[in-house]
Amino acid sequence: MTLLYWLLVFASAFLAVLNSMGLVLGPSRCVGYGSRVLVFALSTSGWLLGYVVEGPNFRLPHVPFVWVYAVPLLLVFALTLLGYPTSVTQLYVAALLGYSLAEGYGQGLSAVAWAVFSWALSFAAGFLLSAVLREALVRVVGLTSVGKSLLAIRVCSLVYVFLLSYVLGGNVLGTVASLLGAGSDPRSGLVLFTAVTASAYVSFKSGAPLGLVRILFPMKYLSSIIPYSVSILLTQVANRAGLPIVTSLVMFSSTLGVGMASELAVLHRRRVFAYLATSYAGSFALSLLSSYLLTRVTS
Repeated sequence: MTLLYWLLVFASAFLAVLNSMGLVLGPSRCVGYGSRVLVFALSTSGWLLGYVVEGPNFRLPHVPFVWVYAVPLLLVFALTLLGYPTSVTQLYVAALLGYSLAEGYGQGLSAVAWAVFSWALSFAAGFLLSAVLREALVRVVGLTSVGKSLLAIRVCSLVYVFLLSYVLGGNVLGTVASLLGAGSDPRSGLVLFTAVTASAYVSFKSGAPLGLVRILFPMKYLSSIIPYSVSILLTQVANRAGLPIVTSLVMFSSTLGVGMASELAVLHRRRVFAYLATSYAGSFALSLLSSYLLTRVTS
């Protein structure tokens, strides 16, 4: 494999982690500034361990013409600069779909259909689970003192940084490495280790974008913990099944579930519509169309 190919793998992993760090660091907002080094260590180790343990579960079809994935790579870069958390896996699956349509690649089409089905299922599951979890947590917190509740939240925040990094390391990096055909190569471990470490360092130095929950919804503490909990649970289930689900979309549906259960109007509607149009609908369509045209022109 050429140096240019490994640069593509490095850039894909680097930008995937960089874009997702806003989600990862969301729970750490209530942790003191002096814990930044600890948060960095927890996040970096979570990403790497998640990929090592869960990454081999992903056996997605990869295409000979891997440069179709340069399109979603550029989209991730642009959305990261704009401060929009996006679904890296969704954009790469869209590129696979564009290639499959252009080449009549049946294996790619079936893999995309299964991925889209898992996205819809996880969205519904996130909505329902968050409503149930909210009711359970409200009762538990009501039986404890405020001081104990805040301490538990601070401890949970650190745990969530590691766990969310872990499940994203498996799902996002596992998906990217599998689609690029890098997962089976021993050199991929070194490339991904370097990319994750460098991306996490840049995130902490430059300040990663705010998490999805903070961008779209004015929720803190108990309410914001629920979407992270549901996302961790469902993404881990998807990791075991080798499914590239959209963690940010699960978090979005979970937050909707919290809002419905609490009967509060918590949506920043303009932000929600702008986010969905930019990070999901528009970018998915652009990734699909660009990879389709690129494949047709070069084949």
